[in-house]
Amino acid sequence: MPPAFATARPRADHESAIAPELAALIAEEAEERARLRSHPTFAEMAGAAARNIGGHYRGDVLLTRMLNDRGRITLALLMLSMDLESDPGAPGLTSGRLKTEAVALGLCSPGRVTAILAACRLLGLVAPAPDADRRRHRLVVTPRLMEIHKERWRAMLGAMGPALPEGGRALAHLDDPRFLEAFVTTLLAPLRAGWRIVTDVPCLELFADRDGGLMVAFCLFDAANGQTPLSVAHLARECRISRSHVMDMLRAAAEAGLVRRLAGRGSAEGGVIAEPALIAAMETLLAAALVRQARAARAGLAAVGQAEMA
Repeated sequence: MPPAFATARPRADHESAIAPELAALIAEEAEERARLRSHPTFAEMAGAAARNIGGHYRGDVLLTRMLNDRGRITLALLMLSMDLESDPGAPGLTSGRLKTEAVALGLCSPGRVTAILAACRLLGLVAPAPDADRRRHRLVVTPRLMEIHKERWRAMLGAMGPALPEGGRALAHLDDPRFLEAFVTTLLAPLRAGWRIVTDVPCLELFADRDGGLMVAFCLFDAANGQTPLSVAHLARECRISRSHVMDMLRAAAEAGLVRRLAGRGSAEGGVIAEPALIAAMETLLAAALVRQARAARAGLAAVGQAEMA
């Protein structure tokens, strides 16, 4: 398998010139993120979310190996969004349309989209769809792929608890196409506006820009609650990357003050533990993820006539 594919466009340092649309969205979220982080159940929610997101990486072998983290998340949501469009005149999911979107958002090359769709068809995740326009070659998301995402959303929404009660209410509507269309469209909004992990937490760039890096960060964050050191071998095995790759990443993270290496007994390899700076950065990232799930849930509830309850 090739390493994670870099974005198709060059970027400025941390995308310093944030688009006005994205800046406005982040400003809207700021108060909700702060309120969530002060909630007494936030630590529990963040831990559950970290384990859930980490599980996504293990389950997304195809996209994780062919795209970087932003590309993996965005391309999957684009496929779902195109498939869920309720407008009868909409073209739906097509290879050409997905290529255009992927290139416009700087996710990957047209050739990479072709390869991903071919692999998805082989795995039964998308399938050809009848279309009156034979030139269009429409595709549909199969129940198998949709259920993979619903399973993840159930875990994320179910973990929100009393801090974000709209999550629990949204669970009853995950089989309603009206809910799903609004839900996915809202999840896509910040990604379409150019959001990247380093927009909120620049120090995580050394993880986000490396193959399997965020998975390593999630593992370290999850283990930090019990102050459990993780070995290089464990991280390599868990994240399906080489030990040398993990060691290079952790060396950079240690220099940045994000992790601390512990000396091993009778071995050259000691354990690694997250420093407070990494824990704080991951909490910032997870707060953003949970707030965006909540906003998407509210949009979906409004689409099915449950806005007054949201």
